[in-house]
Amino acid sequence: MKALLLTIAALMACAGSSFAQNLPPEYDWEVGINGGLSVITRPLGPAQGYQGTSTNVVNDFSARVKRDFNEHWFLDFDLGDRKWETFGTWTPVGPYGQPISPQQITYQMASHALSESFQLNYNIPFYTRFHSYNKSDLYFGVMIGLVTTISDGSQGYSKYTSGADSGATYVSRYDYGMGIGLSYGIQMGYTYYITPRLGVNVEIGMRYAGVATNDVKYGSENSSFYLLYFPETIGLRWRF
Repeated sequence: MKALLLTIAALMACAGSSFAQNLPPEYDWEVGINGGLSVITRPLGPAQGYQGTSTNVVNDFSARVKRDFNEHWFLDFDLGDRKWETFGTWTPVGPYGQPISPQQITYQMASHALSESFQLNYNIPFYTRFHSYNKSDLYFGVMIGLVTTISDGSQGYSKYTSGADSGATYVSRYDYGMGIGLSYGIQMGYTYYITPRLGVNVEIGMRYAGVATNDVKYGSENSSFYLLYFPETIGLRWRF
């Protein structure tokens, strides 16, 4: 009997060891890419004539590195890019000082709004049936970082082509100057892992950005602005 018990114990130990060796390793790092859309508000801070009157939807892209501290907490570094511009109506002034027909104008805050941010997230993992690895993650957290806006501060002009104002020139595009500022926000997302390493991610967020620019036109009226943007992206993840 004693020999039988020893044999059973040895077999169980070997089986447990073999099973453990077949489990996927612990993955503490993850890299990924995101792409999607971002809703931006019109910029506030400058005079109303330089803000535009409508929100806009722009493309939003980012690359990300993730470090897991444990199953519930992780830190992301995110490098993102998007274009910030909005639209409004400008009433130009004719050669004799009289207002002429209103025209649409494009306000470009940034041809590239580059964000460099850290995100601290709380994670709720969902595991496979035998708890071998987490099959998906539901997370939410906070973000803080820098945003750099690239823009040349130029103005574009167009001409009326018909009517009583034909031939008159008006400003049809207004670009802010380059700038830098802080960004804060919150986000939540979900990652589903197709394999232990490869996953698909969906994320939504809300971001606030306050930017100081080098724009000196019109008495530095646009030397600073702030806005909200709401990225909604999908992406791929790879754990290692």
